[in-house]
Amino acid sequence: MLDASASLWNELNYERRQQFFNGESVWDTADYRKQYVDITGSATAQQLIRKNTSAWQSFFSLHEQWQNGELDERPSPPGYWGNEDDGRELRTFIRNDSYTLETGNRSRIEIPVGSQLKDEYDHTGRLRLELCGVPKWDGEQGRLE
Repeated sequence: MLDASASLWNELNYERRQQFFNGESVWDTADYRKQYVDITGSATAQQLIRKNTSAWQSFFSLHEQWQNGELDERPSPPGYWGNEDDGRELRTFIRNDSYTLETGNRSRIEIPVGSQLKDEYDHTGRLRLELCGVPKWDGEQGRLE
């Protein structure tokens, strides 16, 4: 799931970079959600796309400031999470209502996975992972990054 998350981020980012440098709109993402929903799950694919959109919005804001002379350094578009050959950054974003975190002597987290992974590993329900150490947690449950 983490590799698929990195792949989704990279593919979406690549298309958006190409569209940006060609002077086209970068906001159409419908095909990517459909492509990855069976692996990452619907909510996770949605969160990855939202986070990538947020990164691009931030870039455009900085780019406008740079064009107006408010910034000295030209901002760079959002980056990639590595590649398949050299290794990807294995991370994801889980929507705040899609996971549960239990802390204590045996802390664990439960996260959703897509139907393709459930079928491949003959798994039903959510993926349960035990956590080591004491989770650093404060405040209300938000998006898991």
